Amino acid sequence: MKKMLFALLLAAAVLLPLAACKPRQPSPADSLIGTWEDNYGLTEYKFETNGRMKIRALNLGSFRGTYRVDGDRINIRYRVLVKAVNETYVLKISGNTMYLDKNQFTRKK
Repeated sequence: MKKMLFALLLAAAVLLPLAACKPRQPSPADSLIGTWEDNYGLTEYKFETNGRMKIRALNLGSFRGTYRVDGDRINIRYRVLVKAVNETYVLKISGNTMYLDKNQFTRKK
């Protein structure tokens, strides 16, 4: 009987802290992965899981770069010919809509 009680108390001590854990909420970076296009079809962002991205701009071509999400901000770095571009935006994702500051993009299927 003592062994059974000890086993129950041990199991409770191990499992009780796990019951208090909250499931991890997806971060904006998690839901960012994929391809996003502006409403005019002029600009497209493709975000990958490894912090790499590609921008396609209708008039300029496409450029590879990197991104980093920090809270509600995203920093995007890429090169256009010989010029290094470093942009920071406020990032908001709602379903299949992404906002970089006030610029709206829709997830491509």
